[in-house]
Amino acid sequence: MKTDSRLQADQIRLREHLLNQSFILPVNTLVEISQVVMTVTKLTQKTSEFSSVVQKLATVRIWQASQALQECHQREKHISSEQIESVSTGILTSLSNILKLMARHEVVEEPFHVVESLAETVLAVKVPEDKTTAMRTSNFNMYVKKTEKWNVTKFFSTEKHCRNCFYPTLNVSSVPSLPANAPISTMFCEFADDPFPWLNYGENILTEVVGFRMTGTEATGDVIEITPDVVEVYLIRKNLSFGTFNLTVGPSKESHKADESLRKTTGAFSFEVDSRAGKEVLIHIVTEVAVLFTVSVYAGHQITPTALIATYLVPHRIPPIAKDSDLFDPDCTVTEARVVCLPPSLLRVIAQRTSSSECTVAVVLQAPRFVLKPNDKLVRISVFSTQCLDMYGIQSDWREDTCVVGEKTTWQKVHCICKNPGRAKRQLDAMKLANLHLRTHYLTARVIVVPNPVDLRLEVIKNVTQNPVTLFTVLFIMLLYIVLAFWALHRDEIDKCLREHVVVLPDNDPYDNVCYLVTVFTGSRCGSGTRANVFVQLQGTESSSDVHCLSHPQFTTLYQGSISTFLLTTKSDLGDIHSIRVWHNNEGRSPSWYLSRIKVENLFSRHIWLFMCREWLSIDTSLDRTFQVTPPDKPLNRKDFFLTDLSYRLGRSHMWFSVFSGVIATPFSRLQRLSCCLTMLLSSLLCNIMFFNLNKEKEAESQEGKYLRSMVIGMESVLITIPVQLMITSLFIYSQRRPQVTLREVAPRKHPWTPAASEHWEERLAKWHAHETDDARSQEPEKLPPTGRSPGLPKASVKATSKRRPQPKRAESKVSRNQRENKNANNPNVEDNQSVSSGEHSPQPGATPLKEKTRIVLPWCCVYVAWLLVFVTCSISSFFIVFYGLTYGYEKSIEWLFASFCCFLQSVLLVQTSKIIFVSGYRTSKPKYCKNLPWVGNCRYSEIKLQSVAKNPEEMRRRQQHIAQLRSSRMYQPLTEDEITIFKRKKRLKRRAFLFLSYILTHFMFLALLLSLVTLLRHTDGFYYNQFIRDQFSVDLASVTKLEDIFRWLNSVLLPLLHNDLRPTFLPDSTSKILGLPLMRQVRAQPGEKTCLPAKNFTQDSLKREIHCHPEYGTDPEDTKSYSGLWNRVSKRALDKTTKGFTYKPREKRWVYYSYGLLHTYGSGGYAFYFFPEEQQFNSTLRLSELQGSHWLDEKTWAVILELTTFNPDITLFCSISVIFEVSQLGVVNTSLSAHSFSLADFNRKTSAEICLYVAILIFFFAYVVDEVYIITQERSAYVKSVYNLLNFALKCIFTVLIVLFFRKHFLAVGIIRFYLSNSEDFIPFHAVSQVDHAMRVILGFLLFLTILKTLRYSRFFYNVRLAQRAIQTALPGICHVALLVFVYFFVYMTFGYLVFGQHEWNYSDMTHATQTIFSYCVSAFQNTEFSNNRVLGVLFLSSFMLVMICILINLFQAVILSAYEEMKQPVYEEPSEEAEAMTYLCHRLRTAFGFLSFKSKAEEQPKFFVNMLYGQPEKNNSRYLGLKTRNMNGKKMVYLVV
Repeated sequence: MKTDSRLQADQIRLREHLLNQSFILPVNTLVEISQVVMTVTKLTQKTSEFSSVVQKLATVRIWQASQALQECHQREKHISSEQIESVSTGILTSLSNILKLMARHEVVEEPFHVVESLAETVLAVKVPEDKTTAMRTSNFNMYVKKTEKWNVTKFFSTEKHCRNCFYPTLNVSSVPSLPANAPISTMFCEFADDPFPWLNYGENILTEVVGFRMTGTEATGDVIEITPDVVEVYLIRKNLSFGTFNLTVGPSKESHKADESLRKTTGAFSFEVDSRAGKEVLIHIVTEVAVLFTVSVYAGHQITPTALIATYLVPHRIPPIAKDSDLFDPDCTVTEARVVCLPPSLLRVIAQRTSSSECTVAVVLQAPRFVLKPNDKLVRISVFSTQCLDMYGIQSDWREDTCVVGEKTTWQKVHCICKNPGRAKRQLDAMKLANLHLRTHYLTARVIVVPNPVDLRLEVIKNVTQNPVTLFTVLFIMLLYIVLAFWALHRDEIDKCLREHVVVLPDNDPYDNVCYLVTVFTGSRCGSGTRANVFVQLQGTESSSDVHCLSHPQFTTLYQGSISTFLLTTKSDLGDIHSIRVWHNNEGRSPSWYLSRIKVENLFSRHIWLFMCREWLSIDTSLDRTFQVTPPDKPLNRKDFFLTDLSYRLGRSHMWFSVFSGVIATPFSRLQRLSCCLTMLLSSLLCNIMFFNLNKEKEAESQEGKYLRSMVIGMESVLITIPVQLMITSLFIYSQRRPQVTLREVAPRKHPWTPAASEHWEERLAKWHAHETDDARSQEPEKLPPTGRSPGLPKASVKATSKRRPQPKRAESKVSRNQRENKNANNPNVEDNQSVSSGEHSPQPGATPLKEKTRIVLPWCCVYVAWLLVFVTCSISSFFIVFYGLTYGYEKSIEWLFASFCCFLQSVLLVQTSKIIFVSGYRTSKPKYCKNLPWVGNCRYSEIKLQSVAKNPEEMRRRQQHIAQLRSSRMYQPLTEDEITIFKRKKRLKRRAFLFLSYILTHFMFLALLLSLVTLLRHTDGFYYNQFIRDQFSVDLASVTKLEDIFRWLNSVLLPLLHNDLRPTFLPDSTSKILGLPLMRQVRAQPGEKTCLPAKNFTQDSLKREIHCHPEYGTDPEDTKSYSGLWNRVSKRALDKTTKGFTYKPREKRWVYYSYGLLHTYGSGGYAFYFFPEEQQFNSTLRLSELQGSHWLDEKTWAVILELTTFNPDITLFCSISVIFEVSQLGVVNTSLSAHSFSLADFNRKTSAEICLYVAILIFFFAYVVDEVYIITQERSAYVKSVYNLLNFALKCIFTVLIVLFFRKHFLAVGIIRFYLSNSEDFIPFHAVSQVDHAMRVILGFLLFLTILKTLRYSRFFYNVRLAQRAIQTALPGICHVALLVFVYFFVYMTFGYLVFGQHEWNYSDMTHATQTIFSYCVSAFQNTEFSNNRVLGVLFLSSFMLVMICILINLFQAVILSAYEEMKQPVYEEPSEEAEAMTYLCHRLRTAFGFLSFKSKAEEQPKFFVNMLYGQPEKNNSRYLGLKTRNMNGKKMVYLVV
C-alpha cells in the first residue's frame, strides 16, 4: 500500500516521461499538430499531478505546436480558418491548464508568448469586418477581431453583450503610416484568475484581468503596433458576496407623526476609513425598491445634528445629488445611480472633526415608508474604493498612474479609462527596456473593501442572537437565584421555629422535680440519622433517671447532622452524672444511628456534663451502649476533634454548603448567604471574562492548553473575589450580632435555687423563670436596655431563663391539648461559643478566673450597606458580563463558560473547603478539650410555652399511671438476643438480596459487553476472508513433495498472485493489497557432515563416508552466516534485498513472532529472499531462476517459509499469510498454509461507539479487580475453600490477560504501522500482531466460557439447579472411580490399536490419531472401520470396545449420577438456600411495588408454582426422610426435626 505522496510522485514522473516522448512526434501536417496538441491537453488536464518540469515541458511543446501551425498555414494555403481555429482552441486549453499552476514566487512569460503567437496565426486567416472569433476555456477566453482603421471606434462600440467590455477609440489621423482602409487586427483576452500572482496587489485584485493588442498592416506588408487614443474597459467583479452586508431597515422612531405619508423607513451603519489614502469611498445601495433614499453622513459613531457633515439624495435611476456641501468639494469621478461617492475632501473634514486620520463614518439611510417592521432582506450595502491598474507586457509591478476610474463604476463592475496608454511603452523605451518581446496591454482593477461595517440598528441584538452564551448564563443564574431565594426565605422561617424548639418529652412524669436539658448531636456521615425510637437513661452519683424515649409526634429529630434538644425530668437531683445509657429498638426504614456527642445540663443548677460518643448504634455493631462522661481536663482524640470541627465548619462557615445545611444559626440567614454566593459567582464570572478579554490577542493553542488556561483563569478569579466575599460576609455577620453572654450568667451556681416540693414541674419551672428574671434585673440593671411591658402570657405559660432582650415573637402552639410544645432559641453566639462554653463546667479548685472576651459588633445599618453592595456588585457584574460576551465569538464564549464552571468548582470544592480543612487541621495540632468544640444551645432560652394543662390531681394521677405503665411495657426495654438475631437475619437477607440483584445485573452487563466485543472482532468476515486466501494460495500446494517442486510452485502459483499488471501490489480479482514486500526465508543447518549411527554397524568401510544423516532441527545447530553466492563462500556483507548472495536475516527482536509448521516451530530468522510486487513478473522469474541455479535449496535445508500480509479496505481486515515447506527426516517436503485475519481498533473514528465499549470494559476490569481484592482481604484463608471464589479468581485472571493482550496488540500495531509508513519497501512483520490477536481470541473464548458458566451460580435460586449441582457433588467420588476405570480401558484400546493397526491404518498411524479415533468410538462416531489388513482382529477389537466401553462403563456413569440425583432430592429441599430467599425477597418487593402502583391494598401470597420452582417439593411417601436429623449446613452442625 503506497502512500498518497508516493503515488503522486509516480504519476508526476509518468507525465514527465510522456511529455518527453511527445517531442518525438512530428508536427509537419495539421493532423500531426492536432495529435500533439491533444496529447499535451490530456497530459495537462490534472493540475494536481503537475510539477515545474511538467509545466515547462508542456509550455515548450505548445509553443512548438503554435509555431508549426503558423508554418503549416504558410505552406498550405488551402487550410480553412475553421481548422486553424479548432487547433488553436486546443492550444488555448493546454495554456489554460498551465496558467492554473502559476506560482507566486516564479515569473513565467512563455505562456503569454504563445497567446500572442496564436492570435497572430488566427488573425492571418481572418478578413476585415468579419465576425468575432471567440475561443473559450475554463479560465481563459480570447477574442480576435479584424476591421479597417476608419471603423475601429464604431466597430467596437456596437458590442453590448460582453462580459468584460473593451471600447477603444482610434482617430483616422492617429497613425499616419496607416491609410484609412488599412486592416487593424485586435486580440482581446480575459483571465478569470490572476495570471500574474507574483506581482503586488494580488489580494486586492477582485476583478478579472484583461489584455489587448492592436496591430496594423502597412501598404508594404509590415505589421506595426498600434496604441489607441483612449481605451475604456469594463471589468467584471469576482465574488460579489464578499464585502457586502444586509442592512436592517425598519420604521422610524418618530411615531408621533399621524400623517401616513410623513412616516419613514430608516437604516444606519458605520465603518472606519483612513483619510490619508486620498481615495474616494463608494457606497453602493443594492436594492430593488424604487424609492428615493436620503443618505446622511455623520462624523463618528454619534448620530446627532452637530455631527452631520453631508446629505445626498439618491434617486432610483439617476446619480446621487449632494446637499449641504459647503464644507467640502462634492466633485467625484463616479456618477452612477445608487452609488454615493464620498470624495477625499469630505473624508478630510470628518478626520478633522474626529481628530484622527483613521476616522469613523456613520451613514443613515432614510426613505418613504416601505416596511412595517425591521427587515434585513431588502437592502444590501457595499462600501469600497477602487483603482485601475495597467501593465504593458510583463513588468515588475502594476502601474497606477496610467488609467483612472470611470464614472460608471459600481459594485458589480469597475469602469477604467486609459488615455493614450502608449505612454507606458514610451516610458519603457526611455528606460532602455525596449527589448521587451510581449506587446500586450494588461488591465485590471484593485478593489479595497472597507473593513468591518456595522449595522447600528441591530448591532447589539445581532451579536446577542449570534452569541447568546453570556446572556443566557446570566439569565439562568438570576432565575436560579430567585427560585432559591424563595426557598431560603421559607427555610429561614423553619429554622427560626426549629431553633426555638426544645422538645418536651411526652413521657415526663408530672410529679418529677428536676429538669434536665439533653442535647443530642447526630453525626454528619452518610446514613447517620435514624427513624428508630431512641431511649436514654441518665446515671448519676445519687440515683438514675427513668428511661425516656427521645421522640415527639410533632417533631422530626435525630436526622443526619441534626442537633436536637430535649427537656427531661427526674424525681430528684441525680447528683454528678457519670454516664448515660443509650439504645434504640431498630425500627423504621433506616434504623442505624451514628451518635456524635451528647450534652446534659441541669436547668436549675447550670451544671453541664459532656459526652464524646462517636459510635454507631446499629444491628451490626451494638444497639445498647453506655457512655461515660468526658472529663474536662482530658484531651480529645485528635481524629475525633478534627472530624467534628470539620463537619461543624463545613455546615456553618462554608459559604456554599451552609446554604443547604440542616439549621442555620442566627444572625447570618440562608437568604443572606445565598446572596453572598450570587455576588461571589457573578464577580468571578466578570473576572473570568476580563481575563479572556486581556488574552484575546493570544495565538492559537492546543485544546489541552486551552483547558489548562481556563482552569488557571478560574483559580485567579476565585482568589481575586475573596475580598468581596469577606467584606460582604463581615457586614452581614457583625452588624447583626448581639452582645456576648457574661461569664456570671453561665457559671454554675454554688447554691442552686430549689422550688417547693409540692408543686409539679411545670409550675416549678415557671417560678424558677420568674426568680431568674428578677435576679438578673436586680443585679445588672445598667446592662439591660429599657423594655416595655411584655405581652401577657397564657395562663399556664411559664418562662425559662431569658437573657435575650427584647423577647422574641411568640409562636402559636401546634400541639394538641394533651401535648406540650417547648421553644428554645439556640445560642445566638454560635460563632464564639468557644468562650461561652469555657464556663460550662464546675469551677475546679485553684482554677484561673475566667475572663470575658471582647466582641466586635457593628451598627445595625451596616446590614443595609451589605445589601446595597450585593445589589451593586451583581448589577455591574451582570452588565459587563453580557456586553463583554457580545464581543466574543461563540467558541471563545464556550471557553469562558468552561473557565467559569472551573472557577465555580474550585471555589466550592477547593478554595473554601481547603481553607476550612486547614483551619481545622491547625486547631487540631494543639491539644483540645471538650470546651473547644462547638456546643450549640447552651445558655440562652426564649420563653418555653406550654399548652394549658389541667391541674386536677386525679388527672395528674392518671397521667402518672399511664407513663408508669408505658415504662413497664416491652417497648421501653432493650432488645433481647433473639430479637437481635431476627433483626440481623432480616438485614442479612435484605443485603444479600440486593447484592444478588447487583451481581446478576453486572454479570449480564459484562456478558453483553463481551458479546459486543466478539462482534467487533468480525469472525464471520474473517472466516470468509481466510477461506478466500487459502483458495488462492493452496493451488497445487499438495503436489509439492520435493525441494525442486518448491520453485515450480513459486513460479506457477505465487508469482501470478503477487504480480498484477493491471493493479500492482493487489491480489488478482480482489481488492486485497499486499503490504510491504513478501518475504521468503530458508532455515537450514550448518554445513558439515553428520554420520548415521547405523552406518557404522551395517555398511562397509568404503561406504561409511558416503552415508550421512539429514540434520535434525532443534538438535543440530542452525546456520547463521552470510554467503556471497554459493553455500561455501562466506561473506561479511550486510543485509540487502537485491544484491546477489545468501544473506542471513536475524530474528526480530522488537516484534517477535514464530512460524508454526507441521513438524516444528520456527523463529523469524533465516536466509531472506524478497519479492517486489510493483515490478514485472519477469523480474521475479529471473531472480528465482538464478536462485535455483545457485542451489539455494539443498540437503541442509530444514524449512522454507513464505510470509506476507494483505489488507482488504472493503471489510477493513488484515490477513497474515504463511506458507511453510518443511523437509522431514525422510526427505519428503511437508507443506502447510496458515492465514489469520484480524482487525485493528480505530480510535480516530468519528463515531465513538467502539471507544465507549472499550472504556466500559476497562471500567468493569478495574471494578472487578477492586471487588476481588476486597473479597480476598475479607475472607483471607477461607477464600480458597470456595469453588465459586476459585472460579471468580480464574475469571479475573483471564480477564487481566485479555486486557494485557489487548494493549499489547494495540501498541504492536501502532509501531508496525508507523514502520510501514516510513519503510513501505520492506517486509512488514504483521505476523506479530496476528499471533497476539489469535491469543487474544483464545483468551476471549475462555473468558466467555467461564462467564457463561458463572451464570449457573446465579441460577441456584431454582430448586432443580441446586439439586443437579448437589447430585454431581455427591456423586463426585463415584464419578472419579468410574472415570479412572474408563481411562484405563481407554488407554488399553488406544495402545492396542496403535500397535496392531498403526502401520496400515491412518486412524492409528500415531498416538494422536489413535486417541482421536478411540474418542470418536466413545461417542458412537464409527468411521473408517474397514481394517483392511486384518479384518478378524478389527471385528474383535470393535466388538469388545462396544461391550466394555459403551454397554458397561458409559451406563455405569449414568447410574452413579442418577442414584445421587434421587438421593439428594429431600436434603436439598430441607436445606435453606440463600439464593432462593434473596429471589423470594426481591419478588415480594416487586409485587409490593406493583401492588402500590395498581392501588392494591396488599400483595397476594406467592403462587404455588413459584414456590415449587424455588424450593421444590418434599418426599411425602418415604418415611426415612422423617424424624430428628443432624446435618452440616453452611459449615455448621445443625439438628432439625422433619415431620
